[in-house]
Amino acid sequence: MTFHLRGTILLLAAGLTGAVLPSTAQNGEAVDGRITNVTCETATLTRKGKSLSLSQRNVQMGVKASDVVACSGKGSVEIFLPDRTEIVTAKDPPFIVPSFPDNPQYPEIAKYMTSYGIAGATRGNAAQSRILWPVDGSAVVPENFVVRWGPVSRKIAVSVLTEAKDATVWGPTDVDGSAGALKSAGASSALAAYKKKAPNARLVLTITFGNENDWEEARFSFLSAQQEQDLNAQLDFWAKNTAGLTLHLGRGYAYTRHKLFAEAADEYETALESAPESPYLLKDAIEAEQRAGRASRVKELQSRLTSLPPAVNP
Repeated sequence: MTFHLRGTILLLAAGLTGAVLPSTAQNGEAVDGRITNVTCETATLTRKGKSLSLSQRNVQMGVKASDVVACSGKGSVEIFLPDRTEIVTAKDPPFIVPSFPDNPQYPEIAKYMTSYGIAGATRGNAAQSRILWPVDGSAVVPENFVVRWGPVSRKIAVSVLTEAKDATVWGPTDVDGSAGALKSAGASSALAAYKKKAPNARLVLTITFGNENDWEEARFSFLSAQQEQDLNAQLDFWAKNTAGLTLHLGRGYAYTRHKLFAEAADEYETALESAPESPYLLKDAIEAEQRAGRASRVKELQSRLTSLPPAVNP
């Protein structure tokens, strides 16, 4: 699908302003686009006289201005650029990657799609924290609210308080600490009710791990009405203008910008299904899962990454 930046998406454009920072590739160099799909029988990328065979392992790899992409046989190579998606087939002449525009129409989208990794997000709680999710500075959707922690072999007490700690929103609730996670309909209902009263509230998750002197906390918030509107506009933009892997990368970025790290991780996991052996996508998914506090999934993905042959760049 060709990526068209249609003039009808004005709501998104209104919220995406500012200069574009230099984009960064996997090796720290600037890039001008990304490979988002490879289905050609034979596909190559040539850079400064050196050629590289392309496959699904190269999905999310950066490309640079003057790189030449060619396809032979059935299928195509899809290249996401700041202003469009270029589809290269055997019927087309070799495609020369253009330079990154000085003033792209949608700078935030361009910056994300040509920069490696997940932009603009905290890395969560300190490494020694036993609370895995929510992390400090994250946002939650009440109906999706879940608590994750490092499993312990004892009962723990979980509660949600206002930031001033003068009111209890939910809990305390005793939980089996060995479970490592809790998704409670009661907690979701309590958060939804509180959001109606205080939509801009900042809340504190508190977990008591043993006694009253052994506890940890993490601060989080709801999305404001304006933030929800901005998020929905961005999700709608990606849905109308992209498909496949690019759609999920765009949605993942939209969620990440709004600190909905758990929802973002789900999108990166779905993107990974399109190219499960791409080291570039695996790194993205690992980073997303780290922010979402899914430690066991991070280990699984890291194991997959280390078992792959090293990525080859031209």
